[in-house]
Amino acid sequence: MQIAIFTLLPMLAAAFLVMVGGERMARREVQSRIPADRTRLLDFDETFRTELARLDYLYFDHLIELETAALSEKPDAVAAKASKISGIRMVRVFHKNSKDLSILSDWRISKLPEIELTTGKRPLDPNTAVVLEASMLDQPMSPAGKWFAAANDDYLVHCRQPASGTLVALLIDRAIVGERTAHHLTSWLETPLTPLREAGTRLLIEKPGGSPLVSLSPKSHGIAASIIPIRTYLGDWQVRSWDGLVTSHSHDPATLAVASTLATLLAASGVVLFRQQKRALKLATERVSFVNRVSHELGTPLTNLSLNLDLATESLADRPLESRRRLGLVAEEIERLSRLVANVLTFSQRERDTLQLKPVRCMPAEIVCQTLENFRPALERRGIEIESKFSADSAVLIDPDALSQIAGNLLSNVEKYAAAGKWLGLYCAVTEDYFTLEIRDRGEGIPAAARQRIFAPFERVLQTTNEGASGTGLGLSIGRDLARRMGGDLELVEGMSGTAFRLRIPAPPAPPFPNSLSHDHSHC
Repeated sequence: MQIAIFTLLPMLAAAFLVMVGGERMARREVQSRIPADRTRLLDFDETFRTELARLDYLYFDHLIELETAALSEKPDAVAAKASKISGIRMVRVFHKNSKDLSILSDWRISKLPEIELTTGKRPLDPNTAVVLEASMLDQPMSPAGKWFAAANDDYLVHCRQPASGTLVALLIDRAIVGERTAHHLTSWLETPLTPLREAGTRLLIEKPGGSPLVSLSPKSHGIAASIIPIRTYLGDWQVRSWDGLVTSHSHDPATLAVASTLATLLAASGVVLFRQQKRALKLATERVSFVNRVSHELGTPLTNLSLNLDLATESLADRPLESRRRLGLVAEEIERLSRLVANVLTFSQRERDTLQLKPVRCMPAEIVCQTLENFRPALERRGIEIESKFSADSAVLIDPDALSQIAGNLLSNVEKYAAAGKWLGLYCAVTEDYFTLEIRDRGEGIPAAARQRIFAPFERVLQTTNEGASGTGLGLSIGRDLARRMGGDLELVEGMSGTAFRLRIPAPPAPPFPNSLSHDHSHC
């Protein structure tokens, strides 16, 4: 059984893998594009651009105010104002006719880029310093001033002329300004982004430098729908949007059909092989058991034959009656051996499909009566009362050997398994060109669970060889097979106490012989 399972499981696993692989091969992925709502995007861009411009102008106003105060107020006051404006790290004041002034918003900050004029002192680190042209002190400048980039991208410098002959330069930390701006925009964007979020728009707002500020489903998108740059004093912002993608799956029917067919064939082959191996293993087990039972069946009568012959020989001279009784037992054992050999030969011929029946003219009641007489001594020794009734005294065409073998197997079952009932009923008759034989007993009967399998080869109600009664498990199987080969059947009669078997086979009348005599077998 386990060996058969080891055959089935790999086949089922292979079928499953073929089915899964076929499904993967048959799968087709289709992507549908959902265009972004450009009207909403443009409305949002306008709103966002306006807010950034407002923040830009507000910050620029603070710068103008600080640069003006740098000329009129004391350095401490200027430093205090600078500390309140996001990103101001240093205020540098240049005078054409007086000493330059450097004001830090926070004295704890070190390693800031230097701001110097070309005619001023040499900077300590020319690689990071911002060097302004000295001519800017005299040349007119736009009221908005000028912007300069530091060598370090983290800083910007804004210059302006609050008065002629003076120049004020502010060192601005871009990261601080950007952080404050992003903090404000994060909360401010909740309202403008609501329509886009509800519409499922895929959108990304990037801060100056490329880091994201706000993202609406940026990982699932199609091609870019738009990239909108927004320029401010402190850097360029970008609003990116994408078209949506909807991915659907379908399967190629031909590929799926081939995979399903192959998987089904593999699974079916596995089941067929499993059943065949299971049947072969069961048959092998039954044959081994059959050989054991045949050996037991042969051993018992051979032992009895040897014993009874020895005893008969010893008592032949002085106890002739005992010798005759012993010889009678020898005859019974020989008959028993004959039935066993006949069953084995019949089974072998059936397996090789060489079994042939030869209907001849005979008296079926006489055949059954003779078979019963062969069993009578053994039955009577077991205390079994025999009740028989024969209504078959006409000659018919039946295979006599097959009928005798069927009747012998049925009577043998009563002797082996139903002796406790102490009764045997045997009835036979010929009616409407059919011969019927019924044999009953009052033994324990056959359990309901075993009634469907008792006619199978090697089957017995109990399967052990030590169940109290020996047997090969071929008698009923051979009996039914012979009955069906003769055009009839052998069946178990339901609804009766004990056990009852009924044989019913065609029995066409035989051509009469001249001066034929009728036979009455009621004495059986």
